Amino acid sequence: MHPIASPLIYVVDDDTDEHLLLGIVFSRQLNHVRLQCFNKGSELFAQLTHRLDGRLPDLILLDLHMPIHSGLEVLQVLKTDPVWRSIPVAVRATYAREAELNRCYELGSETILSKNNSYIQLINWVRDLLDSYQPLTRTQVI
Repeated sequence: MHPIASPLIYVVDDDTDEHLLLGIVFSRQLNHVRLQCFNKGSELFAQLTHRLDGRLPDLILLDLHMPIHSGLEVLQVLKTDPVWRSIPVAVRATYAREAELNRCYELGSETILSKNNSYIQLINWVRDLLDSYQPLTRTQVI
């Protein structure tokens, strides 16, 4: 398995403070990772549709509880699209009912991460994922 040289992670969260915190944590712990933040699912879909980064992201960190389109709705669209379904998605939530958690996994979420956990736990999870990532899987789809 080959680690990604310059990973691109999309963060979809309506909380701009979360964007700021993740930016700080990633810049200190995983400064080779590029974060792109979106406030809502429609911004993410525009980015993906037009491939504004010239490539698909290596990971999407998706907030479960957002207004307009919930994380579940965004996840469902991602996992039903033939190109986007290959993008790993980690759902993040401060709280979630068991039915929501089960639905996330049914739709194809890689994992569900609690926002109540420390950022170091998040960084370690992202590191492990990026270290085990095989880039050929998604590059062939693009």
